[in-house]
Amino acid sequence: MYKKLIYFSFSLILFASCEEYYTPHIDLIDGQLVVEAQITNNPSKNFVRLTKTRGFYDTHSPAVVSGASVVLVEINGNVTKGIENSIGYFQFNTVPVSGKKYKLRIIYQNDTYESEEVTMPPLPVVLSAYSGNKIERYYRTDAYGVPQAFDRPGREIYFDLSATNTLSYYRFDTRAIIEWIYYIPMTGPPPPNDPPPPNVIYGWHSYYFNERYNIAGPKAFSHSNIIEKHPLLTLADNAREYLQSDTLLMSGWILIIDLYGTTKGSFDFHGKLNSQFAADGSLFDPVQTQIYGNITCITNPSKIVFGYFDLNSYQQNRYYINLDTQKENIKLRQIFRYPDIPEEGQILSLGSSPDWWER
Repeated sequence: MYKKLIYFSFSLILFASCEEYYTPHIDLIDGQLVVEAQITNNPSKNFVRLTKTRGFYDTHSPAVVSGASVVLVEINGNVTKGIENSIGYFQFNTVPVSGKKYKLRIIYQNDTYESEEVTMPPLPVVLSAYSGNKIERYYRTDAYGVPQAFDRPGREIYFDLSATNTLSYYRFDTRAIIEWIYYIPMTGPPPPNDPPPPNVIYGWHSYYFNERYNIAGPKAFSHSNIIEKHPLLTLADNAREYLQSDTLLMSGWILIIDLYGTTKGSFDFHGKLNSQFAADGSLFDPVQTQIYGNITCITNPSKIVFGYFDLNSYQQNRYYINLDTQKENIKLRQIFRYPDIPEEGQILSLGSSPDWWER
């Protein structure tokens, strides 16, 4: 028995001494051009950003591209040069016209890159916006590490959208602003000659629902001219999911929906990106290098370029909803004013809310 223990110990030492970490050799390749390009009918939403890919072991931020020239080419029309506001970041003051075709051209280090020709879609059409009850199931571990299932009642916001020959694909960016109120307790009557002190705080905080690209299009083999019940976001019924104190009173939500009319090419491209974001390690998961955009190097086709020229029609829709009411009385009300709203904040007041506040 003693000899067996000696042999076993010797074997462990032998295998431990042979352990060696393997670091694979990966060729260092010059950074490839990456193009982020979005052109809409709203100049504030128009941009082209040029960077380069990083090496596998590189921990630095992607390198910006300097010395490039970017133009927007209208087929059989005008050529508009992009304004470089900062290194590698361009904007356009003109806007494309619905129904006309455009392409993006980039000149960098004696190479010319061009996108496919893309037709500018018409403005998005929202047929209806409404909400419905939804229960989300989530899991949380208990004190012993055992996962427990819980249900979270909430309200889902839906859009019905038009699907025509000229516009059948959409993309959404969603911001939800929760409004809350805090009433300051009075400690006693104010002095006779002094004005009353502020007695209420109006506060707000923004939440975003853009973990993945929210895209909509006709279902496969569908010939309907309507995209029905497309989900935008879900809000929990219980305001304590969002408010940091039981003393804060919820006053409702302002929903800001940035709506883009896109093309099928854009829909497919962002759908592949969503698949890559959701990759869980499966052998068949797509990788970034398999997601090709619509831009190529026309002077040297062997050069790889990543990115997509997105030509979108754009409009913003706003809504107000208050979940702190009876279920049957919850309404989604459209807002027809568009003031800038800070990300978050609070205002001490005598009862006068911010100008943009909704009730």
